Amino acid sequence: MSRIVIVGNGHLAWHLGGVLGPERARIVSRDPGSASEHRLVVSDYESLRHEGPEAVFLAVPDNHIATTSERLTGYLPADIPVFHTSGATPAARISAFFDHRGVLWPIRSLRRGEVVTDWRDLPLVIYGSTDTAAEYLRHLAGRLSDTVAWLDDGQRAQLHLAAVFSNNFVTALYEVAYQLCAQEDIPFELLLPIIRNTAGQQDGRRPADRQTGAAARGDTATMERHLSLLDRPAYRQLYREISALILQYRLPQDDPDFRGDTDNNLQDQRIP
Repeated sequence: MSRIVIVGNGHLAWHLGGVLGPERARIVSRDPGSASEHRLVVSDYESLRHEGPEAVFLAVPDNHIATTSERLTGYLPADIPVFHTSGATPAARISAFFDHRGVLWPIRSLRRGEVVTDWRDLPLVIYGSTDTAAEYLRHLAGRLSDTVAWLDDGQRAQLHLAAVFSNNFVTALYEVAYQLCAQEDIPFELLLPIIRNTAGQQDGRRPADRQTGAAARGDTATMERHLSLLDRPAYRQLYREISALILQYRLPQDDPDFRGDTDNNLQDQRIP
């Protein structure tokens, strides 16, 4: 009997179902036919009345967590633990009808069809509103990953924001680089070694300590040449703002004349 129910039909449902396997989990969907590509048994909400789960995971969009969990109150008893899988949403968005609520959030961009080769290396963030919820999540997460972190709603939201900068925004910058290469018919693949090397150098210490480039050197001549090559105003503004940010992190450590007034020091540097 499948003891865990995953509600949803998106990327995370596909991955969570894959790692738990058909012996441990099944999918519940409003439209079971649309979820036929899952590797798990897919059933409708009514099946919950006949085969009660040990726990439910809501792998649904953030703005559907409240309504989906409220819908579940018509099919499940209050003592069934219900968890969502969002990094940015408080656990309290799950219906208060349920006694045991919490969060299991994998820190990774997950896309359907892109198999995670080893979940042991994928950090999991957990939070439970009760001892029962916490104990369940610690046991399950420990079986899936070697890195499990207990973070409350505020900490998890802050980490989710940090993940946006380190993942989503970095991917957007890769797209800028791709477009710049495409303009001159340059293979983007030539940048892949430096991309991999930069990412691989991150070891938990402060990234600013490894910062290189024209802005880190205060090389305004090179920055001016770069800006002259950018024909899109948005790209020029982005270049200026990121260069100013690099200076902001560099000055307190490296500039003997730094006076503690970041804005004035950035203006003194005269980023073009």
